[in-house]
Amino acid sequence: MLSIIIPIFNQQIMTEQCIESIKDNTEDYELIIVDNGSDPVFEKNTIRNTENLGFPKAVNQGIRASRGDIICLLNNDTVVTPGWAEGLKKRLDDGYSIAGPMTNYVAGCQRAVAGVYEDEVGLNHAAAEWSETHHGITQEVNFVIGFCLMFKKPLYDELGDFDESMWPCSGEEIDFCLSARKAGHHIGIAQDVYIHHYGSQTFGDMQSAGVLDYKETCRKCDAHLAEKWGDNFWQKQDWVSKESAIRLNLGCGNYPLKGFTNVDKYENVHPDLVSNALGLPYESETVTEIYCGHMLEHLTLEEGRKALRYWKSLLIPGGKITVTVPDFDYLVKLYLEDPTPENLIKLNEETIYSYCQESHHQYCYSGDLLKKVMASAGFVSLEKLPVDHEYFANPVLWQVAYSGRKA
Repeated sequence: MLSIIIPIFNQQIMTEQCIESIKDNTEDYELIIVDNGSDPVFEKNTIRNTENLGFPKAVNQGIRASRGDIICLLNNDTVVTPGWAEGLKKRLDDGYSIAGPMTNYVAGCQRAVAGVYEDEVGLNHAAAEWSETHHGITQEVNFVIGFCLMFKKPLYDELGDFDESMWPCSGEEIDFCLSARKAGHHIGIAQDVYIHHYGSQTFGDMQSAGVLDYKETCRKCDAHLAEKWGDNFWQKQDWVSKESAIRLNLGCGNYPLKGFTNVDKYENVHPDLVSNALGLPYESETVTEIYCGHMLEHLTLEEGRKALRYWKSLLIPGGKITVTVPDFDYLVKLYLEDPTPENLIKLNEETIYSYCQESHHQYCYSGDLLKKVMASAGFVSLEKLPVDHEYFANPVLWQVAYSGRKA
């Protein structure tokens, strides 16, 4: 049986919405509400504290009172969707000791944009489409965020209580996950499970009431965790650490990226590695991340497809790729604003065929075509990036980029 533990502090309407979504979309479970001093008292609580003892203590109370063999910690500002529990439990059956879903409001690897929805019907539809697109994909990580976190009860027996010193909460789930990783357990993000998260609701209420200073609370908890796990623990959600990662910036030109091996076939731009991007000195499934900025358009369409399939073969499972190209949709609109021969020559030479470069452009891409070609090469979790993304040399409007992952 699944024991769902929801600590609450006020926010009764939001809590009711969360509970209703559980009733509609979950089977074989018990619900344990830990009321942390709400005013008025939440009528359906299982455990009542007369004051706010904090999220970690409430979690420990709930787990000790649970009867299920699987535990799910769930924030009351979430709305779950059809198949959510089954999707997470499958990861536990597949060898992961802790599993978490994707959502709209979270920091790190679990954030997703699953579409626009205005009610639960729309949410369920968006979640279903997201699940179909990302079916079966699991990303191994060092930790998942605690808005929704599932694990088997023996893991709690092994690791012990969540750290109750971090009042009211901030990072106790990170500590629990990193302790599990240290003990040799695996942690996974179920990328085909999507739920809604309003985010930071209890913190916001407590800050408004003058009960705490949000920034100061986070600072103290971060300092506590940094002492145990290192100053950059928040940056280590990815399973492969930054220190051991192989990150390639292909066709770097005069725009190297920090933290990447900058690759170009032209020695005069002084890359870290002189190599053709289609014959790189790396074995299959050894590269963590690839950035390809304004290079794909220098290949024909078929050459580009082959290049993407080749780069995919180099990436580890779950490895990331980002591709940037000139946006033909934008360029056409720009030309139509001034459809003169002079403007067409300028567009041809600077952005379409790029005769001003030694390696000319050979194919035009729109955002939709780029996404389609990347998907056909086998990349998933495709997401359009803003034109001022940190990887881009210049935040120009006439470029388009998508990031994706290897399944």
